[in-house]
Amino acid sequence: MKDLRTLGLVAALTILPLPALAHHGSSGQFDTSKTVEFTGTITRVRLVNPHAYVYFDVTDDAGEVTNVRCELQSGSLLKRHGWTSDIFEIGSEISIVGSPDRDDPTTCYMSQITFADGVTATRYSTFDDDGNIEAEQRQTERDDGTPNLDGNWAMVRERGAPPGGGGQSPAVLTEVGAAAVEGAAANDNPRLHCEATNIVMDWWFDQMVNVIEQTDTEITMTYGFMDLVRTIHLDGSEMPKDFVPNRAGYSTGEWDGDTLVVTTTGFDEGWIMAPLGGGPREQADGGDAPGERPAREGQRRRPPSPVKNSPELVVVERFTLNDDGTVLTRDYTFTDPLYLEQPLEGSDEVTLTSDAYEPYACDDLTTERTH
Repeated sequence: MKDLRTLGLVAALTILPLPALAHHGSSGQFDTSKTVEFTGTITRVRLVNPHAYVYFDVTDDAGEVTNVRCELQSGSLLKRHGWTSDIFEIGSEISIVGSPDRDDPTTCYMSQITFADGVTATRYSTFDDDGNIEAEQRQTERDDGTPNLDGNWAMVRERGAPPGGGGQSPAVLTEVGAAAVEGAAANDNPRLHCEATNIVMDWWFDQMVNVIEQTDTEITMTYGFMDLVRTIHLDGSEMPKDFVPNRAGYSTGEWDGDTLVVTTTGFDEGWIMAPLGGGPREQADGGDAPGERPAREGQRRRPPSPVKNSPELVVVERFTLNDDGTVLTRDYTFTDPLYLEQPLEGSDEVTLTSDAYEPYACDDLTTERTH
């Protein structure tokens, strides 16, 4: 096996707390209150999206061999952080600590992995620190005087922090909105079908690299997650009468000083919060509308209840750059008079990166063992 250090890689040596959420919810598919350990011989690795997997043969005391697989981060994110297939040399030994699948004893959620040469890494280990652009290399203003949004952007997740955007208000559903999510199950999650979820969540989901291309008349946003593409019209163009509602909608924008204000309509029915398993749950404060599931003492909060959007959804986003042009902050509001009793608000931020955009090429292996 190639020594990771010869590849210029730096491995983290500590086990991080298992996160409360993954693509389909680690707390849904995996039991994060339990820990499993495996040692085996690598047979295969798939660095695909939305989850990469390493496969290995484990031999028990009776000599029986079982092929086990453990879920890693997404293939795109691993590659950005220096992980390659060469790290997982076929026939070499690995040891993995993680959480068990609730239904499949041959699948786990990797927390820590130790390779044959003794190098230990976590699922969040970064093997290349060359992804940041120096501030002085960044042109913060375009020739027309507007802030320069051009470039590649990705969310930077602080170690130990929960995934996702921050500061999101609770969703309070109308009776119609509650009826729309009644009986919602994990299989309704669009990510399980390699489909986009919404223009807010997919912008930061799994820290994919997004691309912004800016002109005087329009801004194109290509999402690294599920390859969602949006065009923001800055020339006052109205939505065509024959526009077909879709997950990206139709976006118009205008500059309010140094803030880009984007209004998007023309959505098909979709998900503001996709289901991670089970149906709607009681709101944490005991109310009637879905919200976060209450956490048991000593545990992280559990995932939010599912929330759908109707075709009446309007999303308003306000994008602002920091002084050196390297952090793009977005404040957003979901307004849906049919499904939401009140607007749902939140914010997030992405950071300029020199990492390349990579097509998502979704190949979901979550249910592989059941087919």
